[in-house]
Amino acid sequence: MNYTIKSENFTAVISSLGAELFSVKDKNGSEYIWTAEDVWKRHAPLLFPFVCNTDSKKYTVNGSEYALSNHGFARDSEFELAENGDDHVTLKIASTPETKKKYPFDFELEAAYKITANKLTVRLTVKNTGDAVMPFFIGGHPGFLCPFTDDKGGKFEDYDVVYEKSETIVQKLPQGDNTVIENGNTVPVTRELFKNDVFLKDKPNSSWVALVNRKNGRSVKVSYDNSGCIAVWSPYDDRANFVCLEPWAAAPVYCCDTEELTEMPHAKRIKPGESFEFGFDIEIN
Repeated sequence: MNYTIKSENFTAVISSLGAELFSVKDKNGSEYIWTAEDVWKRHAPLLFPFVCNTDSKKYTVNGSEYALSNHGFARDSEFELAENGDDHVTLKIASTPETKKKYPFDFELEAAYKITANKLTVRLTVKNTGDAVMPFFIGGHPGFLCPFTDDKGGKFEDYDVVYEKSETIVQKLPQGDNTVIENGNTVPVTRELFKNDVFLKDKPNSSWVALVNRKNGRSVKVSYDNSGCIAVWSPYDDRANFVCLEPWAAAPVYCCDTEELTEMPHAKRIKPGESFEFGFDIEIN
């Protein structure tokens, strides 16, 4: 089921499948979210209880082996409605015997969306409903059209990824390091930029990153807690007219040097009965 929320300037649509943001349109009907065409069949999935995956696609918990698909199962789970109004919706899932075959912890996950003027606020709340400390990863993966739909005649290469503050971002690759940006805040968008897949910054200086049309200054900005991690990705494919600006609560699973979840240094941990909240804002200017 789809839920529509509105402000005076924008309309957002959120699906109960994955609590995924399907659409953000302005009052003129221009779309900003990727339309899930051939090259990537998603729009803006929520990532839980993993962000990315281990090399083997398997992991252990206290020595017992499990397997999760990339980015975990929340994005493919049917959420229930918790609350809905004209400008907000909250959806939720909880652990089941089936989820515990993949991830052996009891939890509740709520995804709350609220729209105000030109900003969409996303808040994800994880609660540990079990009796053991629960390690997990969580984040967002919104894909934004590039060029924007109302940018008639615009090109993918007309855009920049702009950080709030100066950053140095280096990809660690088997063939050697690749420096994406060094002491700067602007990365021109090109196909070659994504030849080596995603680039990310753990604990960035910046608390926001934006996709900006350098010709007219129009932008989509994602604000986040900069104690976590921000990633930027697009497929290395000429059909991929979108860029994902991905706020994560921590560096992803593959940045850990172990497949034992309880020992992964970047995993978030909450005690029985405790909750953890992670959020980000999407602003269109």
